[in-house]
Amino acid sequence: MSNLKEIRRRIGSVSNTKQITRAMKLVSAAKLRRAQDAATGGRDFSKRLDRILAELMGSLPEDFSHPLLEKREAVKKRRLVVVSGDRGLCGPYNTNVQKAVIRELEASEAENVELDMIAIGRRAVSTANARGWNLVEGYESLATDPTEWPISEITTRCGNDFESEDCDEVILLYTHFHSAVSQEVTRVSLIPFEGTPVGTEAEVQSKEEEGPQSLNKTKCDPDAESIVSELINVLISSKLTQAILESRASEHAARMTAMDAATNNASDLIGKLKLTYNRARQSAITTELIDIVGGAEATSG
Repeated sequence: MSNLKEIRRRIGSVSNTKQITRAMKLVSAAKLRRAQDAATGGRDFSKRLDRILAELMGSLPEDFSHPLLEKREAVKKRRLVVVSGDRGLCGPYNTNVQKAVIRELEASEAENVELDMIAIGRRAVSTANARGWNLVEGYESLATDPTEWPISEITTRCGNDFESEDCDEVILLYTHFHSAVSQEVTRVSLIPFEGTPVGTEAEVQSKEEEGPQSLNKTKCDPDAESIVSELINVLISSKLTQAILESRASEHAARMTAMDAATNNASDLIGKLKLTYNRARQSAITTELIDIVGGAEATSG
């Protein structure tokens, strides 16, 4: 009987866990819809800005230069801006980001490049502190409203450090959202800024949608150089904002998938425990019947 009680207790415990994981799955699914809309909407905005900059660059004089566009010949100091989650229970999401950081550390060490890091997300911050990585700044528990994110603070600091040669490049690591079942850790250059070149498939499609009008035929007030100088800073901030939006959508998708798998595993385990319980109960009943029959035969004999 004690064995039966233990099985019943386990069935109750797994059932409670199943309810929790199912609730977390539903919450993540609801958050994913909002995060996915924000991420896909931000992509269109970034593509339009990229197109505007690319066409304006074509009308600039050959001697035009901007400190955030200058690519250093020799990279001696590299900075990583890493975007992770604040919580766990989202499958391999945070682990994949951590593995990407480790690959960057190994590559920098092989290239004899000094590397430091700005971490966005509690998991990245705690991992950096635990492993002794060179953490410049850490940001945890970002607000729900993107306007309250420290985007300007991060981009301004990275831009100033790049101009003062405290770092020679700034690399952004985040998780790109493809679909609810597919997310990929992505590495892009944040500084020096690298825009989307004119003539790519995305640009051609964008031009077809917007018509034949070109910005090269449009008068700029003030001059194109001033607009480009301001637009580069906007695009760097936009790229970081988009990375966080993509990462949030990826985190919710990964958590939804993980909780769905946990719920299914709990259902399978409950089925196995019930089968074990029924077999044990049947065996106990059979043993009791044998004892009763044996006792009756001994009494009658």
